[in-house]
Amino acid sequence: MELEWEKVPSVAVVHESMHGTATAMTRVSGMPDYGFVTVGYPHIPLAVWTPDEINEIARELAPLLIDRLTAVKP
Repeated sequence: MELEWEKVPSVAVVHESMHGTATAMTRVSGMPDYGFVTVGYPHIPLAVWTPDEINEIARELAPLLIDRLTAVKP
């Protein structure tokens, strides 16, 4: 969010187990519309992933990240 305050497009990637915390952080920081994408199960929240899992997650999230980073903001 600090990057967004400086007008640098950014997006956070969080595990779905942290979705509530991430949402609270956006509200507390005054950016309730800040975009983040979630990684879900079966990927464990500790982010100790194999190279194959990392590739799978990257393929899954890349389109979402591109959409968030290139979206026109008011």
